[in-house]
Amino acid sequence: MLKTLILAVALNANELSYQDLEKYYWDCDTAFMKGELGGQDMWSCLSITEQFQTHFDSKDDFLIYWNDKKFQQWENRGFRPPADFI
Repeated sequence: MLKTLILAVALNANELSYQDLEKYYWDCDTAFMKGELGGQDMWSCLSITEQFQTHFDSKDDFLIYWNDKKFQQWENRGFRPPADFI
């Protein structure tokens, strides 16, 4: 199910609203952190990530956003990183 959904989203990433693209980005990021991405899912998620990052002025701006949101977004999707995660 995840594979089909992520591939469909990646193929239409240019047509998604910011809110939808953000949701799928965090779905992908969390799946990656859980170790659940591979093969076609990884390539599809890279496409989603690239499209999402175009909404930021720079890579640094994106990294600031990611650092501010990552724990909340991961937790919302059922992932808690190890205590020593930085």
